[in-house]
Order: sequence, then C-alpha cells, then structure tokens
Amino acid sequence: MINAKLNPDTREILVFLRESDAPYRTLLLDNPRRHYRFCSSVDDVERAIGSAEIVLGSITFPAEILRRGERLRWIQVTGAGVDRFLAGADLPDDVVLTRADVGFGDQIAEYVFGHLLARTQRVIELQEDQVGHMWMPRTLRWLKGKTMAIAGTGSIGRAVAHRARGMRMRVTGYARTTSKLPEFEHIYGPQELRDFLREADVLIITLPLTTETRGLIGTEALATMKPDAVLVNVARGAIVDEQALVASLQKEAIGGAILDVFETEPLPPDHILWELPNVTITPHHAGLNIPEQISSFFLENLRRYEDGEPLQGVVDRQRGY
Repeated sequence: MINAKLNPDTREILVFLRESDAPYRTLLLDNPRRHYRFCSSVDDVERAIGSAEIVLGSITFPAEILRRGERLRWIQVTGAGVDRFLAGADLPDDVVLTRADVGFGDQIAEYVFGHLLARTQRVIELQEDQVGHMWMPRTLRWLKGKTMAIAGTGSIGRAVAHRARGMRMRVTGYARTTSKLPEFEHIYGPQELRDFLREADVLIITLPLTTETRGLIGTEALATMKPDAVLVNVARGAIVDEQALVASLQKEAIGGAILDVFETEPLPPDHILWELPNVTITPHHAGLNIPEQISSFFLENLRRYEDGEPLQGVVDRQRGY
C-alpha cells in the first residue's frame, strides 16, 4: 500500500508512450492534485524525470533514466510486459511497478487464430490464384484435433487456450507452477520442457521475459519439436534464440513461425527472417494499447494511489511479472 497523502503538493505525472499521445491528452487532464507532463523524446524525459512522482510509460521508455527520479514513487507500464523496466532501471525498492491488465489476451488470441487460420486455410495462395484468375482447389489443413502447446498460462495464455478449446483443439500448458487450470488438459513444469514441446503441433509463447525464460527456446528445444510444428511468439523476442530459430527454419526442421516480437525492434531491414518463406512477420502489434482502456486502468490505479489503497497489477520483481 502507498500512502500518497504524505505529499500535499500537486503530483507531476510524466507520460511517455510508444504510440501517439494525442488521445491521452484528452483523457488525462490536469487538476489541482495532478499535472501531466507529456514527453515526446528522450531529451524531454531527461528534463522531466527529476520532478516526476509518477511515470506512465510504454515499453519504449528509456528505463536507464529512471534512476535519476529522486521523487519517483510509482511507475505504471502501459503494457503487460515489464522486462525493460526491471533490466535497465535499477529502481529503488520503494518505487512500485505496475503493469496494465486490460484484456490484452482477447486481442492476442484473435491475432493468433487469425494468422493460424490464414495458414491452414491457405489464404495467401488463394488470393494469388484470384489475382491470376485461376480456379485451383487447394488442399486445406485443419486446427481441429491438433495440439496447441501454450508456454505461459497467465491471462493471455488462458485467453488463447479458451479459444483453442472452442476450435476443438487439445490444449497443454507450460508454467513455473503446474496447478490445474480448466483451459488446459495438462500443464508441464520447468523440468518437462521437452515433453511439452514434443507433442506440440502449434507452440504459442506468452511467457514473460525473465532470467529463467531468456533463450528458453533454443537449439535443443527446437530440435525436439515436430517437423511440421508452427511456432508463434507474441511475448518477447529474447525468449527464443533467434539464430537457432533461423537455422531451424532454413533447414525446415519445423514447419514455420509467426513472429510479432524480435530480439531487436524494429527488425533490421537486412535481417534474414524477412526472406524466409515459412515465416510471417508482424510489427509487435498483436496486443496494441487502446488509449481508452489504458487510461481507464491508470486513472483507477491513480485514485487508489491517492487514497492509499493497494494498486492493481503490482509486479513481483523477483519473479519478473
């Protein structure tokens, strides 16, 4: 719990976002207790951080600057992932870190099935046939009866699992703890990674990036997978060893990959992944922020902060999520 009433002055709230801040300027308004300072560059952040008590920031926030925040008490991240703030910020223990919990799972689940169905229903080939005025019946593939293995059984993983069960897929999970969850037939623990991967027709990665998950899917893990399995990463690029993945895709040791996240973002234009025909690349947009949702979540947390109530979405720094 934070006793924000210790400070009677107007609170300065530093806002630095990945997306345009124009919608937020109409949703987050100053009053005698709050002053929002919208920053559009790293230089702006450097000038503002010294007086900021609260930060509302996206994954693009220059976290190394946070250590200069002498008055900083609370950081609200606009997304579900907080690894950037834990790895580069060196935050004092009394600075509370919260993540947004606003239903990213619904958006990401639609992304996952949109791209999987585009593959199984051969949408790209059919569009090419249409352009060429070619009547060519295609052999389609089906998700029904396949095993979807979801690494990460949090709210996002459960949302994907729920829809997979609706498609009559078999769903398994991988997590630090193996407590039963209704969305999963079985949940594998850290010592059972190979068993988990071995049966996957589709591997979905929704894990947080931590010291335990960094590089989790490497050469050995990929070699365990079925030769026609598809890997879908909607979490963080560094969970997958990118060089190992490229090698596996080039050899067609797995069937393909749908990648929304990468070790380096934006993905460099000369990266080999752009050229691989069994890869779908998207620009980290599977769970984009909706300003109205983010603002509503933040304002409720801000009310709690001002009233000394527990905040929502508090991050356990030891676990990394």
